[in-house]
Amino acid sequence: MRLTDFLIPLAGLGFLAAWAPMATAGEERPVVILLGDSIRIGYQRVVISELAGKANVWAPKANCKHTQFTLEHIEEWVKGRKPAVVHINCGLHDLFLSKATGKPRHSLDVYADNLRAIFEKLRRLTDAKIIFALTTAVDEERQATSKTYGRVVRRNAQIAVYNAKAKEIAGEFNVRVNDLYAVVQEGGVDVMLIDDGIHLSPEGAQRVGKQVAQSILAVLGGKADR
Repeated sequence: MRLTDFLIPLAGLGFLAAWAPMATAGEERPVVILLGDSIRIGYQRVVISELAGKANVWAPKANCKHTQFTLEHIEEWVKGRKPAVVHINCGLHDLFLSKATGKPRHSLDVYADNLRAIFEKLRRLTDAKIIFALTTAVDEERQATSKTYGRVVRRNAQIAVYNAKAKEIAGEFNVRVNDLYAVVQEGGVDVMLIDDGIHLSPEGAQRVGKQVAQSILAVLGGKADR
């Protein structure tokens, strides 16, 4: 599968989520906000489908990229929407390795500081339950051989370190953690990812999307956790 085969439908996914119906006065359906990078864009259609009739899902058209970008824009995405749940993933862009230095875009300390600031801002903006999704696993060999990258741009060992820090910080704020890294690992990166070694395949989007929906329903009281 070529990357273009994956990215073209993603544009439609972003439009769908951004214009999903919002709850109006008198409706009982809670509002759910999905925030995150291209992984979120890949699974959001599945989440919308899984939550149909149970919640109204909204997501920004924009790729939420890394923690600094999310921090700068989170108020415009959340304020005034009165969500019951905000589900957020943020990490792959922070972990992107510079070709010049071989280091992640954001150090672990910067990532940690930004996450704390994101959770603090969410607390000020909304009474919603927050679910933080751990960064998904990658396939380094596929990255190195792909036409998209031609080199390793994220490493699983670093993802594990950043995920551990994210879990620690989430604990400080009593934020529920959704382990999407484990979902991709358990499904097998050869099945769950396309040939760039980063993005979700159709099968990966289905599995991850259902996990995200299940975690949201657990918070809303509709289902047990995975």
